[in-house]
Amino acid sequence: MQTSRRLVRLVLATLALAFSGIVLATPAWAHAELVSSTPANGTRLEAPPPSIQLTFTESVDLVDGGLRLLDGAGRTVSTSQPVATGHTVTWPMPSSLGKGAYVVTWRVVSSDGHPVDGAFTFGIGTAPSALPDAAGAASSGRSSTAPAYVVVARLGGYLSLAAFAGVAAFLLWCAAGARNDPALQRLARSGMVGGGGFALASLLVQGPYAAGRPLVDAVDPQLVRDTLDTSFGLATLWRLALYGVLAALAWRLPAITGGPRRRLVPLAVAGVAVTIAASGHGASSGSPLDLAVVAVHAMTAAVWVGGLAVLVIVGRSVERRALLDFSRLAMISVLAVVATGLLNTLQHVNAVEQLFLTRYGLLLLGKLALVATALTAAAVSRSRVGRSESPLRSVRAEALLTVCVLGVTSLLGTTTPPPTVASAVTTRPADPAATVDANRQVRISLGDGRAAVLAVLPATTRGSTLRVLVTTSTGAPAAVARVALTLGNPTRGVGAIPVPLVERNEFWEARYSFPLSGTWRATLMVEGQDLRAVVAAGDVEIAP
Repeated sequence: MQTSRRLVRLVLATLALAFSGIVLATPAWAHAELVSSTPANGTRLEAPPPSIQLTFTESVDLVDGGLRLLDGAGRTVSTSQPVATGHTVTWPMPSSLGKGAYVVTWRVVSSDGHPVDGAFTFGIGTAPSALPDAAGAASSGRSSTAPAYVVVARLGGYLSLAAFAGVAAFLLWCAAGARNDPALQRLARSGMVGGGGFALASLLVQGPYAAGRPLVDAVDPQLVRDTLDTSFGLATLWRLALYGVLAALAWRLPAITGGPRRRLVPLAVAGVAVTIAASGHGASSGSPLDLAVVAVHAMTAAVWVGGLAVLVIVGRSVERRALLDFSRLAMISVLAVVATGLLNTLQHVNAVEQLFLTRYGLLLLGKLALVATALTAAAVSRSRVGRSESPLRSVRAEALLTVCVLGVTSLLGTTTPPPTVASAVTTRPADPAATVDANRQVRISLGDGRAAVLAVLPATTRGSTLRVLVTTSTGAPAAVARVALTLGNPTRGVGAIPVPLVERNEFWEARYSFPLSGTWRATLMVEGQDLRAVVAAGDVEIAP
């Protein structure tokens, strides 16, 4: 009971330290963010620029067709291929560019494998409309949670590593006598085969994800080559190779408990953990220390989760000495998971409000809650072992909770952390000659009879006032906590551009200048007073 109380105190102290650390934390990069562009957003030039430069917070990889130059009519301008060197992308421009406004749309891939995109404008002989949250207005670029198939591939990788690492750790440090157990043999082989399979799946689905293309293009040879040329692809390829090494070393479990394999297997498992870190947020900063922290987090979490799965499988046949040894191993793993998890939190969240106002923060809070609950179950299990009682029931609960933790972790690993580059808005006044006849209004259903009405006044490229009114099922104005708006023009290759809204009485309002005419996709995120959010979209026609 005393041990249980100490572990509970440790959990509470760690969570308190995490929150206090967030308050005092300094910013650290996660996905790549655009720091600046040359020319800057909304710049008027008297002659064509020799090149366009984009500077990011970290090294980025290019995707085929990721950078496009559009003229005032929305046509793609033929250009030379861009070149990425470290944090900078240099894109040569043709000297034949004529007078007029131009839109640059960009899509690159962060070191952790996640694509980010954005857009900005410049003009030759004319002053273009500056896009909100674009380079020169301190833009960061935007990414979002990855598609479900990317999340599933990542979760499968986590579970596969846990399955094998748990078995290996249990046999090497707790119960070598169980090496002939057929159930453990099946679990270990499932981990090795699953790990290799999910690594291959990650390589294939990364291409469509990074390029913004459908999943059916996963076997496109060009996309596969593009993926292999990135740091994500290299790390994942190494993971696939290491699972081949593990299969050669440990396909028959009894072989790993003696001789050189007893040392080689843990080294190979550590290598797999490093490749997981190198293909995720651990690669973002480029720091070996950050990579090591994420790798230790992945490896010790795998040992903890996989070891619990082993206990559930072998059940009450585990000897008391093996339970005591695993209890100590689990305690070391838990301490390492908590410590490295705290460091990861400080890397990606730098303000308390980001925990409650961002998707990443809410997922992180959910993970912290699950980890705290799992640690409570671990304390109960350890207490029962100390009293020579069977911990099987609490171990099952602990195992289920830790699997849920891995599920949330896979979502966190594919979700954009809060931006570290502050955003600002640059707008131009509306053209007073615009007529009321050019106004547009689109009604977007939010479910349960609620709707958001977006009015564009006027719906032209000469400057507009955007107003959003959220209504209840009876048509009355609804009370909401926050409304977020992004605008994109998919047919012309313009990615989602955030438009900051300001609450004015019952409306949410912004000034915005559409850079191009045509059909624009308006995506609204409406967050209620209960902090539940709804995302919906609609189209609006913009005239020249």
